[in-house]
Amino acid sequence: MIIKNDKNIVVPDYLNEAFFVCALEEGLRDIKIVIREVEFAWGSKPGENYCSSIYRCTVTYDCCGEYPVQGQKLHLIVKAIPVISETEFLEDVGVFIKEKLVYSDVLPRLEVLSKNDKFGAKFFYTTKSPLPIIVFNDLKTEGYQLASRQKGLDWHHSSLVLKQLAKFHATSMVLLKKDPCIAKRFTKGMLCEETILKSDTFFHMFGGYLNQLIKTSATWPGYENINTKLQKYYNNFKEITYKLAKPKEGDRFSVINHGDLWSTNFMFGYDDELEATRPTRLIFVDFQLTIHGSPAIDINFFLNTSVQLDVLKTRRQELIEVYYKVLVENLEYLRYEPIPTFEDLQYELRSRELYGFFGLFGFLPMVTMPEDLSNDASIEAFTNEEYKARKLADAFSREQLQNYMKFGLKRYADLGVLDEF
Repeated sequence: MIIKNDKNIVVPDYLNEAFFVCALEEGLRDIKIVIREVEFAWGSKPGENYCSSIYRCTVTYDCCGEYPVQGQKLHLIVKAIPVISETEFLEDVGVFIKEKLVYSDVLPRLEVLSKNDKFGAKFFYTTKSPLPIIVFNDLKTEGYQLASRQKGLDWHHSSLVLKQLAKFHATSMVLLKKDPCIAKRFTKGMLCEETILKSDTFFHMFGGYLNQLIKTSATWPGYENINTKLQKYYNNFKEITYKLAKPKEGDRFSVINHGDLWSTNFMFGYDDELEATRPTRLIFVDFQLTIHGSPAIDINFFLNTSVQLDVLKTRRQELIEVYYKVLVENLEYLRYEPIPTFEDLQYELRSRELYGFFGLFGFLPMVTMPEDLSNDASIEAFTNEEYKARKLADAFSREQLQNYMKFGLKRYADLGVLDEF
């Protein structure tokens, strides 16, 4: 096997010929594959992914089975999840098994039920040795690309995300009715006892963001009362945060949530030659934190981490209406009953506003962080107090982030959300 590594990235020993033979034989359902060449590149920029190592691989191979062909090419993404002490809590949530289940079982079933919608990449292969690894096709070769996380999403990108999310949620509701047991596989998401109460890593990172928001907002005239309430949250961070995704008495309806819906976890396709910057299709990636629960888990998290501020200020309600319209259309197509009312959706969104607030203080600062600040960011790095203090001070000094925070905090204060700690 010839290895091409023009970018001189660090390629681990386990990504060898035997690995790619197994991946292709399983993914292509072929009994004999010969690997000729593998070309490696990084699958994500530094600071774009905090829990995984992602490799982009172009594989040249021969099929030597019943129908032999030579010189075929495949473009693959290899996602490895290193197990280190700082991310050990992810094992307790079952991120690897969960993502494998989504790609190998849930997504194919959703796509069969839907109007031929494609929600995720094609799954090829997975292994737990020498560490958890999952392989799927490279969506970039199908014309998909990431939008800028620093700029945030405009109306066209944001509305397309919510349209596709509504299709995903609606189809999942039908699947849950057909197979209720599947909900038991997705009870633990980003915020749960395993991530928050049983590990200090989560608090080191996300409590650090909240603490920096408290320090920064203390300098803003008119935010004194809000600052006091933020301090109350920080003083009780673990006790409050682990409950945010839990089912509540009075919940109106539930779905399978993506669970980590921010701007690096969906990709856009652009097919309109007359409007080259307007997206026409969207696909989701990274299903490690998929969770069964209120649809507001996805919606509120997305709105608080990925949408441009001017869109939030002027068209937030319109985005909710776009989501609901598509949700209803797909539930009607699938003959699902009873269809939730718009008031049901509004109830869910209000009941999970604190989940959105977690997205605002815990994710928006790193989502919007410029590349020169984020290129060395990782969960492991955030356990270093000196590093964390310097990085957070730099992040919160930016006017763009402060404007987001000021708007979001005033909105939450007006809704009474900050009185719920």
